[in-house]
Order: sequence, then structure tokens, then C-alpha cells
Amino acid sequence: MAELEEVQETLVEERDELMVSPTGGNPTRRTAYFLKPSVSSIKAGVFELPSASLSSNQSLVDLPLRVSFKGWRNPVCKWKAWVEKMHSLHQSTWKKAGVYEAIISSTYKIPINQEMFLGFGLKWCPETNSFLFPWGETTVTLEDVLVLGGFSVLGNSVLTPLETKEMIDIERKLTDARNQGKPNRTVHQEWLNRFMDSGSEIEHEAFLVLWLSRHVLPRSFYMVGKHVHSIAIHIARGTRIALGPAVLSQIYRNLTLLKEAMGRTREHDVVELDLWAPMQLFQGWAYERFPILCPKHNALELGEPRMARWDKVKKLSVEDLGSVLDSAGESFIWRPYAISEKSWLFHKFYRKSEEWVLVHPGMDEELESFARFFRADELVGLDYMEQYLPHRVAMQFGLDQDLPGHVAMFNGTPEMAWENYSRPIGDVKLYIPSRLFESDVTTRYLEWWKQMNFVQKDAATGVVERKRIFMRWGKCSRRSSHCSRRKEVVKDFSNPPKAADCVGKDRQTPGEIAGDKLTCDGKSFPCTKPQTPLSLTAYTGTDDEEKESQIKPRGSTRCDEVPTGELHRSNEKAATESGARNQVDNRASAKNNEEQISVSQVPGLEARVSKLEAVFARLKEKRFGLKSA
Repeated sequence: MAELEEVQETLVEERDELMVSPTGGNPTRRTAYFLKPSVSSIKAGVFELPSASLSSNQSLVDLPLRVSFKGWRNPVCKWKAWVEKMHSLHQSTWKKAGVYEAIISSTYKIPINQEMFLGFGLKWCPETNSFLFPWGETTVTLEDVLVLGGFSVLGNSVLTPLETKEMIDIERKLTDARNQGKPNRTVHQEWLNRFMDSGSEIEHEAFLVLWLSRHVLPRSFYMVGKHVHSIAIHIARGTRIALGPAVLSQIYRNLTLLKEAMGRTREHDVVELDLWAPMQLFQGWAYERFPILCPKHNALELGEPRMARWDKVKKLSVEDLGSVLDSAGESFIWRPYAISEKSWLFHKFYRKSEEWVLVHPGMDEELESFARFFRADELVGLDYMEQYLPHRVAMQFGLDQDLPGHVAMFNGTPEMAWENYSRPIGDVKLYIPSRLFESDVTTRYLEWWKQMNFVQKDAATGVVERKRIFMRWGKCSRRSSHCSRRKEVVKDFSNPPKAADCVGKDRQTPGEIAGDKLTCDGKSFPCTKPQTPLSLTAYTGTDDEEKESQIKPRGSTRCDEVPTGELHRSNEKAATESGARNQVDNRASAKNNEEQISVSQVPGLEARVSKLEAVFARLKEKRFGLKSA
């Protein structure tokens, strides 16, 4: 192995620059540390931000968008007890496989802050997979997925096949278990009841299948997924699987779908969107970094995962979220996990003093993970790939920010992308910043960002919004519910099309036209007409609900169709009465068009009009010194 002094290649570039705070101030010249690729001239290959990506002009209150967070799940009944039992038997295996903290975190119930997602969705830039604010650029990174979510960024791909006969036999047993009763229709609670304390030889694999199906890589709201069998079998043998890139690619994908669905609301009266990523990880990211959004968190117990801070916390309600986010530059916490807190055990890359280390095969896994945070790559998930650009948010790693160089999109296969992601990082120097260091931006970066802000705001001035007078936040006029309205349904299924195909075309399947809503396993259930044009719903489920988790027939009401925190009641009698009232209102309106109603025909109206005229006269006299004739 080469000595540190002999190695020339580095993951971090060191040079003297004129540095300044990202919020402005007096610049100073000092030695700075930048992530590659960075450029030293605006004329070089700097990624230009898309038009109006920083605009906050779009109204969130009147947005006709129905979002269902179907990947946001509370634990099923007795899940915590099952975790405790498996923990006593397999905790060493979980730690070896890099899933220990993620499994423990699945026992928490994190209330969804529904209003927060639209504010962040408006700031999301699909071209860079980052949030663009007037004061800078941020995003969820592999660091957040590892430190906050507990998912490993090292190991084998989630696409790794089963190789031995023993593994293939176990996969067959899991498949047979899924097919007991109704083929491919085993629900989560039934799966737990079947295997917990059963003494089955595959109980651990069955436990991991449920965990992955419900909390990590869900494809169906109720069904246990065959798509995670191979991952569960590998983890049960202590094989480290890089779930971090797969989870992060899901989050990026879902934020892009949300942003594009918000844009489609200008062309469709109602847009419906199902999100399947574990978005509670993103909400935790926002809580950690935006103090103004952060509720009072729990005190960590020694050894608890970071996500325990947000278990059962009460959400805060923030008015005018767009303006709050735009002005959050001074209070934004760039490195929340590097701040000392009682019972919080720092990872090895949060050091008190800066240090250069040599990255080589076989080095400490935490330091190798830290090196992996820094490298621009493609994130490989089960169904798609997303670009990862950490050099755009270097301050989140304790490094300085310069103009971000352009990174070309990867057009190869997932296997090729994974080979590139997992290539060894050998004989290269890595700079580990002090956790006490406050990073800055170059003066040219600040000037460039200000220019981008000016361009975006100027482009946004021409945006024209449609006024939607029939709705308010979380409420809808009964009178509007009977109207025939155009609706677009955006779905993200097990083999999702590209985002442009999902939200860029006005297509409906025969099931949707007939009023049915397709589930992820290809079946259909009745889909009631949206009573609330704007609705963000978290399909988290409850313990009581899961005790009766049966697949209901086509005409019945299903528990999972009822969002937590906002019940959409579909009452046939009420709808009929509402329709009858609307018919009466329409007939009255038609009659009023034919007859002229004089002021004298309405009791008390003439007196009220005279009183208003007197008030206006006094106001005009007071303001302009004019007296009415």
C-alpha cells in the first residue's frame, strides 16, 4: 500500500480562494476544499438551472392535487414484538448486513407533515435532483440515507441474484407461503401471524420479506412482495446489500413525480399521485435541517437510531411555507449530524480535527462510506436509476462550494451503472473536515447563484395562474363535487415508466375510465370521485386496521382507501341529496335569469345599501377630503 505522501489523486480539491458566507458578507482568502468536479469560471461547463425553477409564485392553497403517500407505513400489529424477538436472535447478522438501525427504525410511528411536501416539491429540480432556494442548493444525500435512515451505501446490488441451491430452495418456500390461500394475495398482517413464533426454518427470511415489502421497497399497500425475496435471503445470511442507493433513488424519483404532477395541475383539473418511497426519511431530513419546521424532538437514548428523535412527535403548522423556505438561509443547518447531542454517538467521519486519510481496499467501512458520499454516480434501484450529484451540495459534507461542473447522464444498463458505482476506491487521498468547521462558497459561486436567482425570478414574472374559486386547503364545496371534471391519475407501479410518460400525457386506462383505481398488483378497486381537490394523504395504516386487513370485494369500502388524518367519506345518500339540491339551485338560477328582481322586492336590502353608501361617503371624505354631493 502506498504512503499518504506518495499519493497524488484526491477526491477533494485543495486550493486558495476568495471565500464568503453563502448569505453574503465580507470575503476572505484562505485554503478551501472542494468536491470534484468544480470549475473556476462561469464560462466553463457549469450546469444552467432550468427556467423558473426557483419560482415561488405558484399557489399551494388552490392546487388541485391529490397525493397518497403509500410508502409511508406504520408498523403492523405485533410488529414491534416480532422485531424484539428477531433482535435477540439475529442482531449480529443485521449489523453485519448493514440493516440494524433501519430495522429498529421501522418500529417508530412518525406522523406525516402533509403540508410540507408541496412546499418542497415546488423547489425540487429534476435535472439536478436537488432543491433550489434563493440562498443555495440542498438535497438528500447518501449521508442522510446512512446516518438518518440506517441503510448501507456499501455492499452488493439489490439486483444480486440467488446463486446457491439452498438460497433457491428458500425462495421457493417463500413463494409457496405467499400462494397459500389466494395466490399472490398474502397481506402483511396475515404474513406476520403465519410466521411469528411459528418455529419455521424460514422465519427470519419471512420477517425480512415483510420489513422490505412494507418499510423499504414497497410496491403494494397490502401485499407481501416477491420482488424482495432475494434481498431478504441475502441479508439473512449476513450479506451486505446496498439498500441506501436504492432507497435514495426512490426518493429522488418520487420528488420528481411530485414536481411534475404539480406542473400538470395547470392542464388538468384534478391530478392524483401515488408515492411509494419511504418519504418519512425525507421528512426527517427536513426536520433535521430546517429548525423552523422542526417540532420538539425526542431525546435520544444511548444506542438509539437517529430516527427515534421523530417518533410520535407533533407536527408544526407553518403558514406561507414557500416564503419561509426562501428565507431560511441563515438558519439552515448544513451538518446536523455533526452537532453534539446527548447520547448521540458520532460516526467516525465526524472528527474534531481535520485530517487527510488514504482510501484503500479493506479500510474502515465508515470511512469508505464517507468516501462514497463524495462521488458522483448513478443510484441503482429495483426499477430505475437516478443521478447522484454530491458536488452540488458540498457544504452538507463540511466542504466548501465552488461552481459545480457538469456531469453527463449515464445511458447504460443498471448492471453497468452498478459496476461503476461499486468500483473500488483505492489509493486515493480523502480529506475529512472538522465537524466544527463552517464552510463557505467562492465569491464567483455567490455571484453566479445571484444571477441564476435574477434570471429565474424574471422568467417567473410571465407565469399566469388559473383561479380556482371552488376549493380551499383540505375543503371542497359540496356543490362542486357533482361537476364533471377532467382528472389525471399518476401512478408509480412496480415497473414504472419514465416520469415524462407518467405525468406528461393525458391517458386513462379502461379501469380508470370506469371509475376503478388499479392497485400495484394489477387488480382494481372502486375509486370514489375526489371530494377534496387538494388532498395529501398518508396511507400509514393503524394497528386496529391491520387486525382486519382483508381484501374487500369490489363494491365495499377499504380501510386503506381512508387516509390517516383526513377522512374522505363517500356517502351515497349524501351525494344524492347534494345532487338534488344542485338541481334546485340550477333551476333557481335559470329562473333568476328570466326575471328582474328589484331592490324593493328583497326585505331590508334597501336599508343595507343606504347604510353602505353612507359608510363609503365618510371614508372618501376622510381620505381625500371630498364630500359627497
